[in-house]
Amino acid sequence: MLVERDHQLHTLGAYLDEAAAGHGRLIYVSGEAGIGKSALVNTFTASAAPQARAAVAYCDGSLTPSPLAPLRELLPTLPPGLWPDDATRQVILTSLLGALREPPGSVPYLLVVEDAHWADQATLDLLLHLARRIHTCRALVVVTYRREDVDAIHGLRQLLGDSASATGTRRLDVPPLSRDAVATLVARSTRSHPLGSGVDVTRLHEITHGNAFYVTEVLSSGLDTVPEQCRDAILARVANLPETTQQALEVVALAGARAEVDLLEELLRDGLAALDDALARGLLVEGDGAVTFRHELARIVVAEQVPIGRRIHQHRRLLAALEARGADPARLAHHADAAGLSQSAIEHATVAGRRASELGAHREAARQFERALAHAARLPGRGVPDEQLADLHWSLGYELYITGRIGEASVAVGEARDLWEAQGATTRVGDAWRCLSRLLWFEGRNADAEAAAEQALDVLEGPPTPELAYAYSNMTQLRMLTSDSAATRTWGARTLSLLDSLEEGRARTELRAHALNNLGTIEVVAGDRAAGVAMLEESLDLSRRAEMHEHAARAYLNLASSAISQRRHDDAQRNLAEGIEYCTERDLDSWTNYLLGCDSEFQVQRGDLAAAERSSETVLAHPSLASSAALTPLVSLAHVRGQRGEGGYEDLVTRAAALAEGIGEVQAVAPVAALRSELSWLARRDADAGAIATTVVELVERADCPWNRGSVLRWLPQGARGTHREVAPPFAAELAGEWEQAAGLWESLGCPFDQALALARSGDPDALARAAVIFDEIKAHAGAARCRADLRALGWTPPRAPGRTTREHPDGLTRREAEVAALLAQGLSDSAIAEQLVISRRTAEHHVSSILAKVGVGSRRDLAEWYAASK
Repeated sequence: MLVERDHQLHTLGAYLDEAAAGHGRLIYVSGEAGIGKSALVNTFTASAAPQARAAVAYCDGSLTPSPLAPLRELLPTLPPGLWPDDATRQVILTSLLGALREPPGSVPYLLVVEDAHWADQATLDLLLHLARRIHTCRALVVVTYRREDVDAIHGLRQLLGDSASATGTRRLDVPPLSRDAVATLVARSTRSHPLGSGVDVTRLHEITHGNAFYVTEVLSSGLDTVPEQCRDAILARVANLPETTQQALEVVALAGARAEVDLLEELLRDGLAALDDALARGLLVEGDGAVTFRHELARIVVAEQVPIGRRIHQHRRLLAALEARGADPARLAHHADAAGLSQSAIEHATVAGRRASELGAHREAARQFERALAHAARLPGRGVPDEQLADLHWSLGYELYITGRIGEASVAVGEARDLWEAQGATTRVGDAWRCLSRLLWFEGRNADAEAAAEQALDVLEGPPTPELAYAYSNMTQLRMLTSDSAATRTWGARTLSLLDSLEEGRARTELRAHALNNLGTIEVVAGDRAAGVAMLEESLDLSRRAEMHEHAARAYLNLASSAISQRRHDDAQRNLAEGIEYCTERDLDSWTNYLLGCDSEFQVQRGDLAAAERSSETVLAHPSLASSAALTPLVSLAHVRGQRGEGGYEDLVTRAAALAEGIGEVQAVAPVAALRSELSWLARRDADAGAIATTVVELVERADCPWNRGSVLRWLPQGARGTHREVAPPFAAELAGEWEQAAGLWESLGCPFDQALALARSGDPDALARAAVIFDEIKAHAGAARCRADLRALGWTPPRAPGRTTREHPDGLTRREAEVAALLAQGLSDSAIAEQLVISRRTAEHHVSSILAKVGVGSRRDLAEWYAASK
């Protein structure tokens, strides 16, 4: 019987009732290791059995996870045929969702996934897929995880953040036991274990901090004193078992989270009877044809205590038995690794890595390829053929690239290239240079990326091959990214011409989609919108019909980003919505991040600073965000803080400027220069604004991008506004000094900040007054303050500022700042606030500084007093 868990059990019961009514829920049950999460869900599952189709699955922390292993465990409870042979991941997810929406007899499913902190990436993707759609199902999905195992770069942290706003997700914390609860457990133990009568309850509670596992293990050991470490309690409990049972426990522990009964029957010298004492005393449990430790911590402790020689011997026995059974390659790779059998480890890890990659478990795939390469390095001489070794490095490089470890990916691809070069595999060498070019661009090393692209061409030039076509298309993309329309068209034409000589097939379709994407984007940017959009939409159509998800996502991104750049808000909104939905449905989260970054820029243009802040912070909080994807949200968030008159944007500008300098392209340099000029103007440093713009004039004049060019040239000093290349119409009006016309154009485009900016820069008192009102409406307080200051300097009375009752917050705090202030009043640190709100620590620090300044207090203690008085 559980102690102090009535509230949690009642909450889970209420969620199951909602699921039965068709409003499914996914519940994250969190708590530290041993706090009692498993006991809670096991008790609830048992009590809910009559009202639900219940099943429990486990994530295995003892080895590199097998992709979607928990789903495999749940299959017997789910409808047959849900996972047919050779089914794609998307088909599996779609089938699962359909089953949960229409369970037999409308009896809801209750599915438990234990220890999600050990989940493979494919399982995390599955949970995110469910989290976003579970509200349409008749199912309650309970996911347990250890709070302390979720760090800043953990895949589960990303899952928790990405699904935080989903309609059907909920959180349920399992807190430590109180002293009274520990006393209850001690009393129960005393009745069945007289030796427990001497336990100091207070001391036990202090040492265990109310951790249910520590308490119960100490009490179960029968000791008359409390050990300093729970490990001692577990080992003491094991030591009281017969020697044959202790030896059997070692096999169970080394087998992993679950040890199949038939496997143990083969491996245990004294047969299954050797486990009877451990089962009787509750150290082990049996069910579903497997034996497991009641607590995973106990299994880990036992496994760690096995002497090294015996450990290797047992892993070899386990490997042989599992190989005979055709076990999962990931499991085989783990035992081969632990057994020191390098050839077997390489073989199984390679297969496991490829399977994981196919299922989208790219982090697990990377670990498997790393394992294979580590063992390859141990073999003497040429234990692994160079061709196989090169393929392993290439595969690892791809998985590292997919998972955001760009620098390491470059090293791995470079290793593959060197091996292929030694073998004379010219085509593979050229393709490696092409891949390195892309990786170097992601790192912001554009000069090196250009050199690698040229090297790829030098190596591959000759007969038409798909690799040469990719090298051409890579050059097309690099030229497009610099907004060089003539060079982009030249390289794009060469790519398409070469494609005509290739055989029909997926590679040719993929290359055509890639080339059209590049060509379409440059045409839109340079001004031929109709032709460019047509090519982008053809690329999108090809990609969607061929299920080339990444290429479709890239088409959506370029359609949306170019529309945003040109202030075509209806087109932007449509492509953002469709693109985000497409990427969400297919769990293409890296592209979702790019689209959310674009959304932050879109919201700044529309004057919705709160929405821009939310989108920016969501992207920047991502644990594995690529450098190139960080630029737009950094710029947008700096716009938000600068326009509001908040502090804390300096670091954002510094980071954005460093990224832009490394990238060197007008699409990166111009937005940062425009941002810095805007911030200078808001601070009444007009000369600085002009000087900043002057430094990048040469670059923007070379690029074929009228909108980016105009965003910089608008800030040039009056005397420097000579003859320039074409700029977009509203910027042209500003350069001509036609401020009213410019304001009208910005208004028609739905850009209120730019509209007010044009009016304010006119210097006309009436226009300044109108600008102040517009700035007030979008809460761009810095712009409004500048307008009022300029009016006073001209001897005019500025329009009255909004009263306190009409502000978003009585003390001028933003929505997020109000949330942070409430947490500050509770005494939370910056790190704790960042974790609570799923933002970065640096962002939390900026909010704290801004709050202290706005409220007018000098310390956190003073802020707490202010907060209490304001309530």
